[in-house]
Amino acid sequence: MVDSLEDTIEEERLELMVSPTGGDPTLRIAHFLKPSVTSIDGPISNLPLDAHSFEDTIAKPNIWASKVAFNGWRNPQKQWKHWVHHMHSLHQSTWKEAGIHEAVMNSTFEIPRNDNLIFAFAEKWCCETRTFVFPWGEATITLEDMMVLGGYSVLGDSVSSSLKNGELEQIHEKLIQAHLQVTRSRARKADQSTWIAKFVDSGSEIEHEAFLALWLSRFVVPASSAKIVAKVVFPIAVRLSRGIKVALAPAVLARIYRDLSLLKDITVKMKTLNGNEDDDNDVRVTSLAPLQLVQTWIWERFPTLRPNPHLIENDAPRMARWDKRKKVNSENVRQAINSASEHFLWRPYAMAANGYLPCKLYKEEAEWMPVGSGLDEEVSSLARCVRVSELVGLDCTEQYLPHRVAMQFGFDQDLPGHVPRGEQTRKIAWENYTRPIGDTVLYIPSRLFEADVTKRYLDWWKRSIFGGHNVTKTAREQRSSSESLKKTVLHISNEKKADNDLLVPPGFRPKCNMVEVSFDDDDEDKQTLAKLVRKIPTESEKSLSRENGKPSLDPQVQSPSSSSTADNGTVGKDKCHVKPVDNSIRRKLAMEDSEKEAESGTFVHDSVSISNKAESSSLDACETPGLDLEARIGKLEYAVAFLKAAKFGHRSD
Repeated sequence: MVDSLEDTIEEERLELMVSPTGGDPTLRIAHFLKPSVTSIDGPISNLPLDAHSFEDTIAKPNIWASKVAFNGWRNPQKQWKHWVHHMHSLHQSTWKEAGIHEAVMNSTFEIPRNDNLIFAFAEKWCCETRTFVFPWGEATITLEDMMVLGGYSVLGDSVSSSLKNGELEQIHEKLIQAHLQVTRSRARKADQSTWIAKFVDSGSEIEHEAFLALWLSRFVVPASSAKIVAKVVFPIAVRLSRGIKVALAPAVLARIYRDLSLLKDITVKMKTLNGNEDDDNDVRVTSLAPLQLVQTWIWERFPTLRPNPHLIENDAPRMARWDKRKKVNSENVRQAINSASEHFLWRPYAMAANGYLPCKLYKEEAEWMPVGSGLDEEVSSLARCVRVSELVGLDCTEQYLPHRVAMQFGFDQDLPGHVPRGEQTRKIAWENYTRPIGDTVLYIPSRLFEADVTKRYLDWWKRSIFGGHNVTKTAREQRSSSESLKKTVLHISNEKKADNDLLVPPGFRPKCNMVEVSFDDDDEDKQTLAKLVRKIPTESEKSLSRENGKPSLDPQVQSPSSSSTADNGTVGKDKCHVKPVDNSIRRKLAMEDSEKEAESGTFVHDSVSISNKAESSSLDACETPGLDLEARIGKLEYAVAFLKAAKFGHRSD
């Protein structure tokens, strides 16, 4: 549960942000999913020790497949497609009302299983965090994937809810009687083939419910025997047949999480046995999850590992792109995974496929949506996708931690906060999943926005993966050390454009002329405000950037508390919350830096120049290598207050 958390989903704050692949940090307003931690000493959800190995588990992945029964990975039967199209002509409006239209149509597609691909990703699965841990970051299958790729609803009744309506109970009883009749046949069980023969094109009053019962039993939440129709799904089928939404997305995702953990256990055991087939007779597992969603998730996000997708019509399910697609050569799949940082698609659904976007939430511009009693279903669905919760399935509950993979939703990433989880019943878990939204507004990122990570997150990640497991201790030791602060001041001006051009890719003009100050100290909180301010362009520098045909460095988002009208009269983008700092304030802060450093009695004189065609100024800064930062806190507080009052002001400004 998340009882200890303030029940809001998002937060925004001014942070030093950097690309997940590294580079120069930028000071800007960033948006995070909660719980996020702003200090290495905070309650971080660290990676477990066994999540750091990126070596192949065993050399014979074909051995794994013989140890796993993929009972949840089902292809359509011979008569199934015919039955689907017949029922579609009669009940498609009901399916859309119940939020299962695309999910039912997905059952007509065939996804050939690639065992090597599935097990390569199972190696990367972390059972504690419910994420894949790669050398370059975390990613996972989320409720968004269940909605867009699987076609399931995140809203509606629980899959374990009982029927309380008299009419619905009568239909349920008729299904029970039909199930009993089938089990009395020669097969002695509710075999799916026998079920189809009994109901397809029968004109029975419960044919639709019988159809949905088979669909649920075979493709959504299969029973332990994948070839039977399970009575446990009858209440769900009855609800769906009346257009009542049922939250199938969390139920399916819970099983996927559970079964990925089972597959991870297999890889660990096989590694222990070193792939010896004579010693692994007891290593067996049955997967009941539709793991074809895992494989198509991989294909959506790893372009180098996928076959060419089909071109589909705008109203076709997203899954149709992968129908009967043949697997690609996957001999070097692990190498491709470990080196995929530059190619991984964080938001594949936000890119228009054939000019079509699957959800109206993938908009060109970022915006704030008010939260109230009449909240749009798609916005409510988004809130469920990005909020920490418990996933309730038919036979399991799993923790859902989207704040660890915020960039998959277009949000920035900070240190992931720890989410405590105590003993809980299915009822308590469902109450956690359906709890009210605590935010008054929800931020919806632009589909074109490329999210970043905080500098401290990037440092934490590198230490977690490559620098030892005791991340917190390492950070504390670094902060308590008396290493002197080292600086590199880059003198950049219009007179030396050749040097400036080295900071951008070939063929591109620089956005603006800036003074970059880099520090060896990993804790950016210890940098003086004057040094951080030097990274923010002035108004004239922004003008020069626009004249060069490049966009401003400042993000343009619509704030809930302020709005602006564009020149064409339409209400659109707001001015950036991080206002540019003019040269007078830069000079004032630089002078304060000089005064503080003068107190040490030793000076190293550097000349810092900022110039462009609109204005130029020279700042003489006195630098002291080895200066104790703690002694400067008092005067720095004044600088912070001065800057906030003079430049950041209120959002309504």
